[in-house]
Amino acid sequence: MTPGPADLVMSKRGFIAQLPEQGEPEIGQELIRIRYDDGRCEELRLHDYARVYSFPGLYEQIVRDRLECCSPEQIASMLAQAVDEIGWDRAQVRVIDLAAGNGMSGEALVKRGLKPVLGTDIVAAARDAALRDRPNVYGAYETLDLLALTPEQTTAIAACDVNAVSCVAPVGNAADQLPPSALIAVIRLLAPDALIAYMHDPTFGVPDPITPDLLGEQLGDGVRTRQLERRRYVHRRTVGGQPYEMDGVILRVTRA
Repeated sequence: MTPGPADLVMSKRGFIAQLPEQGEPEIGQELIRIRYDDGRCEELRLHDYARVYSFPGLYEQIVRDRLECCSPEQIASMLAQAVDEIGWDRAQVRVIDLAAGNGMSGEALVKRGLKPVLGTDIVAAARDAALRDRPNVYGAYETLDLLALTPEQTTAIAACDVNAVSCVAPVGNAADQLPPSALIAVIRLLAPDALIAYMHDPTFGVPDPITPDLLGEQLGDGVRTRQLERRRYVHRRTVGGQPYEMDGVILRVTRA
């Protein structure tokens, strides 16, 4: 089997991954074709996370290398900059990494001297991939439904003494987005002074649901929310090469 110019060659993995010609599919529905050395062929979609994560290196080569996704680095960089600007010591920042996937976001945090004490994702295969590919990035990695935390899980998160959140996934009410209520559930468990780094997808003109008023309403009296930065950037390219933008957002949430 000889790879073509559009193939992603997975060295010594026993297969070749392809992004075939497909126009401009809906985000997350991009077609990936896997051609095995023994002649078998399998097709899957980009957001079929459980299956994509089962191939070591596949997500990185498609999303980071081919589609030029920079969000793990972008959000980590914005968070680190905010830490510096408010005078914190990066070594003392304890981050919970939401929608952590296979650990690319946690790896970006570590590169900037931040400590991801806990990675979480609702997809069980994400934890398997992170522990397989980046075993030394997280203090712990748990498969969690943030909207249905057990008392034991809530206690465990609070015990991590987290003072920062990283979420390299858009927060919103659409499919494949992290629900705002899930982010708020985590914010409730943070230290009294904490930084929140997350993404908002402006593509369809829907306002960012995480507003200071909403947080004040949900978190109660004595909570102050301040936006430190909002930056629009090219999250990645589409299959057809078009820019797909996100807003990176940094909030500071303090409790009296």
